[in-house]
Amino acid sequence: MSRRLPDKLDILRQADAVYIDQIRKHGLYDDIRQAFAVLLPVKTVGVMGDGRTYDFVVGLRAVSSTRARF
Repeated sequence: MSRRLPDKLDILRQADAVYIDQIRKHGLYDDIRQAFAVLLPVKTVGVMGDGRTYDFVVGLRAVSSTRARF
């Protein structure tokens, strides 16, 4: 069964918050022009404890540039 859109949005919001927090924690926030998380439309298998998980993939992207165009 597919997760509902609000559930996916909650996952994405949480992933993005963790990502931005880590960028800030490591002092990179002011050097990055764009940073965001993307919830990909695929699932992957992982291991958690003694069991397998089958869950979403989150992609992370950060862009730094000395030549920004706005």
